[in-house]
Amino acid sequence: MWKGPREGRSTILTILDLRERNYRLAVVNGWLVWLGDTFLNPNIVLAGFAAKLGAPASLIGLLPALLQAGGMVPQAFLAPWVARLPRKIVLYRKVAALRLLGVLLMALSAFLLGPWPHLLFLGFLLGLLLNALFTGVSSLPFWEVVAKTVPMSRRAALFSARNLVGGLLAFLAGFLVRVILALPLPFPLPYALLFALGALAFGAGWYLFGLTEEPREEAPPQKVDLLAPWRDPAFRRYLRVRLLLGLGGMAEPFYAVFAVRRLGQGAELGLYLSLYALSFTLSNLLWARMAERGSKGVLQAGAFLAVATPLLPFLLPPSLFGVVFLLQGAYLAALGLATTTYLLNLAPKEERSAYIGLANTLAGLFAFSSVLGGALVDLLGFPALFLAAFAFYALALWVGRRLPQEG
Repeated sequence: MWKGPREGRSTILTILDLRERNYRLAVVNGWLVWLGDTFLNPNIVLAGFAAKLGAPASLIGLLPALLQAGGMVPQAFLAPWVARLPRKIVLYRKVAALRLLGVLLMALSAFLLGPWPHLLFLGFLLGLLLNALFTGVSSLPFWEVVAKTVPMSRRAALFSARNLVGGLLAFLAGFLVRVILALPLPFPLPYALLFALGALAFGAGWYLFGLTEEPREEAPPQKVDLLAPWRDPAFRRYLRVRLLLGLGGMAEPFYAVFAVRRLGQGAELGLYLSLYALSFTLSNLLWARMAERGSKGVLQAGAFLAVATPLLPFLLPPSLFGVVFLLQGAYLAALGLATTTYLLNLAPKEERSAYIGLANTLAGLFAFSSVLGGALVDLLGFPALFLAAFAFYALALWVGRRLPQEG
């Protein structure tokens, strides 16, 4: 049975100790990416944008799936090549400009193509695809560089620091999103402003991480064996849990769609975004402390909250619908921290690319579950979608009990 190292006790001061250069660049990158993700939040901003354009639910479900899957699916295919690069940061820098080009295309489409909704959506979708595709090329180098430049004992602190301050910035930016969406401007100009702000934040964050000083290493003598992780029982159990979580994620973009279409709360999306970010931020204080005893407990806690959330849209009055986003921020923070640190700690150094690439590629395929979620909404309505998400999250919680404990 695999056991990871037990980390020392963390405090906010140690988490935010930015004296080490590479750690500092990775943390500030996370803060800026958090801002970019707020202005282009797929589950709230992009879903709300597509809903206002009148897109069917199945197509709305495709938007977050493209972003998530595009950043993950290519990784197994790239792993043999990336593993042999002496410095992975070079590849990261080259694709950053192409990722930024995709976001700029989204912004320009919203600025210029408003009178032609079909062209607007086409330009928006092409920009999203471009960004998603090159995110997949850059993701594996990113994780490799983090694993090489941040000691195992500091990895949970790194992601907690990124999420803690980044989430606070996103909370404040959520109010800006609300103000921009309420501006007396014709649609889609408010969204064009949001996309432009997202491009600015992403561009700065990607540039800073590209300055990381990565040590050169020789290519491994043997080729990357993508079958090696399958021989590890701990990896197989981890993968089962992660795939079930991916299926449960079919409902994630549709809480905002439910608010827009069933509750008529389009202007409240900014408030919901702030509640989501605040919950994500504050819950990280708890998740970081729990992660000191291992990532499994954090994963289980996140899955427990995820089980409860799909039941709330039909139990809460419209005035309290923001509670859904409070819970969503808390459990996505837990699951994001836990699945990342667990995998990085599980993977042996010599097989790290294979572990990360295979796990993320398979999980990325299940990101398209939100398309299935959209189809469920179109065919059977929101109750069928939320009940299906409840069932998959409950299974993930049950199966996750068998993961080996760190520590």
